[in-house]
Amino acid sequence: MIRKRIFMAALIVCAFLLPVSAVTAFSAATEMKTDTPSGQPPVMEMPRAEDDPGYYFLMAEQAQAEGDMEKVYEYYRKALDLDPTSPYLNTRIGTLLAKNRRASDALIMARMALLYNPDYEEAYTLLGKIYTVTGDRDRAIESYNAALDLKPDEKDLYIFIGSLQASQRLFGDAEKTLKKMIVRFPEDREGYFYLGKVYVETEQYDQAVETFKKLLETGSDVAAQAHVELGTVYTLQKKYDQAEKHLRDALELDKVNINARLNLAHVLATQKKYDEAYKVFEELSKLAPSNLSIQIRMALILAAQKQYEMAEKTLNKILETKPGWDQVRYHLGRVLREQGKLDEAEQEFIRIGKDAPSYLNSRLVMSLMFLRKRDYAKAIKYVDQAIETDAKDPDLYHIRGSVLEEMHRYAEAMSNYRKSLELSPNDTRLLYSLGNVYEKSGRRGLGLATMEKLLQEKPDDASALNFVGYTLLSMGQDMKKVEECIRRAIELKPDDGYIMDSLAWLLFKKGENEKALEQIEKASEKVKSDPIIAEHLGDVLVALGRKEDALRAYQRSLESNPQNLMVQKKLRDLEKELDKQTKPNN
Repeated sequence: MIRKRIFMAALIVCAFLLPVSAVTAFSAATEMKTDTPSGQPPVMEMPRAEDDPGYYFLMAEQAQAEGDMEKVYEYYRKALDLDPTSPYLNTRIGTLLAKNRRASDALIMARMALLYNPDYEEAYTLLGKIYTVTGDRDRAIESYNAALDLKPDEKDLYIFIGSLQASQRLFGDAEKTLKKMIVRFPEDREGYFYLGKVYVETEQYDQAVETFKKLLETGSDVAAQAHVELGTVYTLQKKYDQAEKHLRDALELDKVNINARLNLAHVLATQKKYDEAYKVFEELSKLAPSNLSIQIRMALILAAQKQYEMAEKTLNKILETKPGWDQVRYHLGRVLREQGKLDEAEQEFIRIGKDAPSYLNSRLVMSLMFLRKRDYAKAIKYVDQAIETDAKDPDLYHIRGSVLEEMHRYAEAMSNYRKSLELSPNDTRLLYSLGNVYEKSGRRGLGLATMEKLLQEKPDDASALNFVGYTLLSMGQDMKKVEECIRRAIELKPDDGYIMDSLAWLLFKKGENEKALEQIEKASEKVKSDPIIAEHLGDVLVALGRKEDALRAYQRSLESNPQNLMVQKKLRDLEKELDKQTKPNN
């Protein structure tokens, strides 16, 4: 109805612009006054433009062309006053309100439009957009689907629905929607593009490759983008040669494609082709000299090549331009740490503000940095600062427990591990740490029970199997289970020095000393500084009569743990025995 009235309004406006001769002809189609005085021409009765909603619609269109949005809204409102049941006008006003972020008012107008015409597709589309903005994605999908039912050839609706479904992680629904789009619009590129993205999100990489290859076939104008997407998928599959090929193909077609260059540099760096990666970043830097993010990547490539001084110089240069860029300061701190400049690294890290995204990581890095230095006070200080930032992160309590365990404060370590497990009950790493500290504190039974619980969750955890096997072996219990656990652990981790030690100790207890020596020497080579492995090596060598070699093994054990009274006694006894052998008989 409103469109007919627009035509009528246009006719009225045009009438005022007609020449006199045309007015005479126009009068034949209009109503005449018949009660005029005799001898005078009849007066034409013209409809009032202000009484027709079409007139205000035309005025709104003109105001919109002039950019006067206040007038646009005013004229649409006047048109609606004259024709309040028009779904078209209700939707147009709703769209204007939505653009002005008046979502609740826009929602009312869209619903009014559908009240007057339940099959008005544009109102459903408007509802979908409003619900998307307000975050009610379920209703947005419902509204767009209603619009699509009424207008199945509207391509954008498929994109809207598929994107929303993907954002809700309804990937199966998104896949169906986008496949419908491709069936209806087989030559359209967007359908293949978004479907490929859905396959990537669901880790259906082979289907993603197939879909992006179809995108590649649809036309040369999208070939570069298709190659970039294929490069991304192959990177996720760790098929770096194919990824590199497609990204280079993308650059052949589009030499200024920033994403292709960034992804290519990443692929090269992942393969440790640092020189090639750095050259790609240099080219990028020329294309986008003001893009400091590229310079950061260059610095990180230099750091990966252990060219720390150049990396440090690059990052400091960026900070001269943007001294408040905390992420750069974080990277600089890490580079300084790698150089062993711990005090300088600490100074960079502590300048990172609490509201910065890198604040938490900076505190964790410092905590671990000082833990390795055995500066336990600082290690605790910085992990506590991290916990103040995020008290619900189980990893923070895990790290704090590790520091306390290193300090032999086992009760506090247990408390932190338990807190961590409260936040993440099924984390087998945390169970292992708790079981291990139970054993260290002499609560061997609790340690075993914790590791058994871990193995219920993760039967093939090699470290837990080794713990159970070695602990039972030390207690002289259930030798059948001991052998099963240690043999299974060595199958799962054949190069683990600690498991090799357990196997060697099992062989030693069974009297198979030569086989035990073979295993314990491998373990000692793998873990050179472990005092227990060195002690075990000494014990096996003593059993084989190689007492001077055993002496050196015990000495090495005490270098790592000088407080071990048992090893001290073994060393003294062996020294006395060797001393007697070297002295002549009286």
